[in-house]
Amino acid sequence: MLRSLTINNIALIDKLQLNFDEGLTVLSGETGSGKSIIIDSLAFVLGERADKSLIKHGQTRAFVEVVFDDCDSTVTQLLEEMGFEADNTVIISRTMTDSGKSDCRVNGRACTTSMLKSISSRLVDIFGQSQHLNLLRPDNHLSVLDGFCNFGQVKSEAERLYRKYLDIRSQLRSFGGSEAERQRTLDMLSYQIDELEKGNLSEEEEEQLEQAHRRLVNVEKIATAVDSALQYLSRQDGTVTQLSLAKNFVNTASAYDRTLDEAVSRLEALCIEADDLSQMLEQYLNDTEYSAGDADRIEERRERVRTLKNKYGGTVEKALQYLDNAKRQYSQLLDSDHRIALLMQEKQDVLNKLYRLSEQMSDIRRRQAEVFAADIKKQLDDLGMKGTTFSVVFNEKPSFEQYEKFVGANGFDSAEFLFSANKGEPLKPLSKVISGGEMSRFMLAVKNITATVENIPTMVFDEIDTGISGNMAQKVAVKLNRVSRNYQCIAITHLPHIVAMADNNIVITKGEQDGRTVSSATYALGEDKVREVARLMGGVGQHSLVNADELIEWANRQKLCD
Repeated sequence: MLRSLTINNIALIDKLQLNFDEGLTVLSGETGSGKSIIIDSLAFVLGERADKSLIKHGQTRAFVEVVFDDCDSTVTQLLEEMGFEADNTVIISRTMTDSGKSDCRVNGRACTTSMLKSISSRLVDIFGQSQHLNLLRPDNHLSVLDGFCNFGQVKSEAERLYRKYLDIRSQLRSFGGSEAERQRTLDMLSYQIDELEKGNLSEEEEEQLEQAHRRLVNVEKIATAVDSALQYLSRQDGTVTQLSLAKNFVNTASAYDRTLDEAVSRLEALCIEADDLSQMLEQYLNDTEYSAGDADRIEERRERVRTLKNKYGGTVEKALQYLDNAKRQYSQLLDSDHRIALLMQEKQDVLNKLYRLSEQMSDIRRRQAEVFAADIKKQLDDLGMKGTTFSVVFNEKPSFEQYEKFVGANGFDSAEFLFSANKGEPLKPLSKVISGGEMSRFMLAVKNITATVENIPTMVFDEIDTGISGNMAQKVAVKLNRVSRNYQCIAITHLPHIVAMADNNIVITKGEQDGRTVSSATYALGEDKVREVARLMGGVGQHSLVNADELIEWANRQKLCD
């Protein structure tokens, strides 16, 4: 059950904390006071998409937190599966910054929005205008009906087999499809393997080619530099000559002082090293000649390496990996007939099982559709729509030969709701004939039925009263009260009848604070509740308060009857 909602810096809300209880909690207030902002904030913290425009003007960060308690075992089990500590109290928070970054947390630990949605979908369901629109779309009707059906293990087994089917199909595609397609693939792989093997790529050669290229394009600079070095080393008065003179002088001195013998030895070593280095550079200079043939050959090889690596991955390493994969795939395809036969048989077995499961799901749906339609009619009767007829129609079941065109984890069914609000009028597609007020009651009827299957403890109705007034408003108020006996219900409304029926009333107002418009909330008890009901009734003076008081008394009597 939802216990509290804390909102910071969302649209017109500076800081707001709302506490909730069991039963029916109703939020009311003038149009534009901020009621929808509260629902938007709740949707945001539960994982719905939102952009930075939601952040209050002038602020850089928005924050929303909700607290749920008395969570059932399905929630605690899901928390454990996701790596959170199992607890029957769940605290969810979400932060968004003006840079668009969002941070989601469950019981203080970070999580993804997909994880957040999985958890919150077990805790609360929000019904608003978007749900109205979804119910009008035939492609959503099957999922609504499925919310009423109990498939046991049938659906989960179908989902498992469908994943297996997709894996088999993926493996078959890896063999190149038909025999002709496989032969085309083999020809292509053979060409690529031959091209890469003839290319004889290696990362070491690529580096060597780059070095050779750099040497060729800079041959003049290299020759000039080495020649200059030789000038200093071995030519007239060069280093070799200077070292030899130094050695001779020290050798003369060592005849009188043997401690200089080591210096003589080291100078001799330097002379030898300098002379060897001079000869090496002289030989290098003699060998450094520009060869147009060598340059063409190196440039041609560099271009070939560049072409192959760009064609097969962008680097030599990736091109070699491509070669390994191509060889493996080629070998697999050459020996594919036996493996394909096994996979085709396995695919056929899976399709057979999926078709039988789809038939079971279809049978369950078609049986439950009659019960669902009868329950909808009863609910709509309670909501003042006597004479309404409602039906679920299905597509024709495909034969097994046709089935592969329809294969899926959800079976082969498609369904559409047909509706007639008036006795004697033919059934027509729901989206073509239902009015706004009828749609609001229809959605309330659907959720009242499917809630027992979905077992979501908190339901939020965002202006469920669209298009409703007068006697119909009373009936909707009574229905909400009955629903709230089994589920925590939170409703935003403009109807005095629903406000009168509430167990808990919160009035949202808009005012000025420090030169800025802000939304705030107050809990309406006693006379405050009477005044709010009177305001919504549109009355003035003392008589409006009397009428409001009478409406509240009527609501209290209804609660006792229920």
